[in-house]
Amino acid sequence: MEGFWTLQFTGVQGWGTGTVTLANGLVSGGDSAFTYTGTYTQQGSTPNVMGRDEFDLDLTGTKQGNTIAATGVIPGTQFRLNGTLTKQG
Repeated sequence: MEGFWTLQFTGVQGWGTGTVTLANGLVSGGDSAFTYTGTYTQQGSTPNVMGRDEFDLDLTGTKQGNTIAATGVIPGTQFRLNGTLTKQG
């Protein structure tokens, strides 16, 4: 789970790409519009991530090998995000 990941995602504003590092329960990364900071916990094979910038983003996903298929939601809104994280290195 821990390491450097690239991500590709789609949401209400279209698609995007970014990077994220998961280490010691901390999330750090970004894309062309936002920085990602927060914490994560792993329950079984499914990580739970809270990204912090100007909103919370709850992510759930399933890890298979070096990829995670993730779905996200901003609590209290209709905003949905789908993405794939690929572990590098």
